[in-house]
Amino acid sequence: MAELQATNSDKELSEVEKIAREISSKTQEYMAVLRGNGYALPSHDPNAGRNEALLAPARNLQAELMELTTNLQALVQGPRLHVHNQVLAHTNMVNLHALYKLKLPSLVPANSSISYKNLAQSCGIGEDALRRIARYAVTKHLFQETDEQHLAHTATSKMLAESPMMMEWIGMTCEEMWPAATQVVPALIKWPNSQEPQHSGYALAHNLDTHLFEMLADEPERAARFGNAMTYFNSIADLAPHHLCDAFNWANVKQFIDVGGSAGSTAVALANQFPEMKIVIQDQASLENQARQSIPAELGDRVSFMAHDFFKAQPLRGADVYHFRWMFHDWPDKYCILLLRALVPALKTGARVVVSDFVVPELGTAGWYQEGLVRVFDLAMMELFNSKERERRDWEKLFGEADAHFRFDGVRSVEGADVAFVSAVWKS
Repeated sequence: MAELQATNSDKELSEVEKIAREISSKTQEYMAVLRGNGYALPSHDPNAGRNEALLAPARNLQAELMELTTNLQALVQGPRLHVHNQVLAHTNMVNLHALYKLKLPSLVPANSSISYKNLAQSCGIGEDALRRIARYAVTKHLFQETDEQHLAHTATSKMLAESPMMMEWIGMTCEEMWPAATQVVPALIKWPNSQEPQHSGYALAHNLDTHLFEMLADEPERAARFGNAMTYFNSIADLAPHHLCDAFNWANVKQFIDVGGSAGSTAVALANQFPEMKIVIQDQASLENQARQSIPAELGDRVSFMAHDFFKAQPLRGADVYHFRWMFHDWPDKYCILLLRALVPALKTGARVVVSDFVVPELGTAGWYQEGLVRVFDLAMMELFNSKERERRDWEKLFGEADAHFRFDGVRSVEGADVAFVSAVWKS
C-alpha cells in the first residue's frame, strides 16, 4: 500500500518538483564522484582548487546537472521572464569587454583587495563607472566585495587573471564577434542563400570584402589575438588535439598530412605517440617559423612544414591520411567541396580523409543543454564566415558531392572529447 501511495504521490508532482528531486539526487552522485576521485569541490573561493579536466563519470553527471538546472530555471522563470533575461544578457558582453579592455582581473591583487578609488585610477576611468561595472560582475560571481569600498577576486576572476589566452579570447569575442553578431540578420537578408564567406555579419560589421583570414594576414595585432584565442581553445582538455590519437588505429599509417595544421599541435601529439609516423604540416607560409619552433628537436626528422594553399591541388601524393582540424566549419559548403576535390589527384586507394570538427547532434538525440553547446558555435560560424557546424548527414553529403569515389566512413567519438572525427576512404 505504501508503494502505491508513493507512486500516486509522484504522479501528482509538478514538472518543477520532479526536476528538483532529480537535481537533488544527481547532485549527491556528482559530489560523491568528485570526493571519490580527489577532485576539488565546486567553490567561489579564489583559493579553491580547479578541475581543469574531469573523467567521464564526473563529466556525464556535470552535463546532466547543467541540463536539469537550466531546464528548472526556464520553468521557474516562466515564458516572459525567460525571454526578458535572454534579451538583457547582451549586457554581459559590455561587462566582459570592460574586464578585458581595462585589464581588471590583473589589477585586483591575487590574495587581497583593492579600493574602488585605487582601481579606478589604475584603469583610467571614473570611479562611479568602475564601481557599476564591477558590481555587475559581482552578480555573476566574477569578483566579490570585501566591503562597500573594496573589490577582491573570486575563483573565476582569479582564473581570468592567470589565463592571458582566455582573456585574449574574450577580447576577440567582444571586439571582433560582438559587432558581427548585430549584422548577421542584415547579411542574411542582403545575401539570401549565399555560399560566399564574405557575405557574413562579420563582413558587414567590419567593412570586409574578403574572408576573415585574408584580412588577418594584413593585420598582425588582430591576427595575434585571434591566434591566442585559438591557443586557448586548444588548451581545453575536451578539445585538445591529442584526442585524435585515440580515434583510429594508426598502427599502419606511415605518412600523415595535416592540412591547415597551423603551429603543429596535432602533428606533435601524433608523432609523440606513433614513432613510425611521418607527418607534414601544411599551412600558410607566414606560419612556418611558428610551426618550426613548436616542433621538438627530437621530432625534427619526422615532422616537417610545407607552405601550401589548401584550395590548390594537393602536391603530396600517396599519403595514408589527410587531416583537417577545425577548418571545414570556417567555410560554406561550396568551398568545403573544393577543399576535398583538391585532394583527389593525390589520393591512393584506401587513403583516409579525417576531419576533426564539431558534429551537431540531430534534434532530440542529445539533451537541450548539450546540443546548445554545439549550436552556439553554429551561429558563431554563421556570423563570422557565413558557414556552419554540420550534422552527420551534412558531412556525408559533402563527401558525396565532392566525388563519388569517397566512401563515407561515419563519425567517431572519443571519451573526454567534445570534438568529433569525421572520415571517408578513397575507393578508386
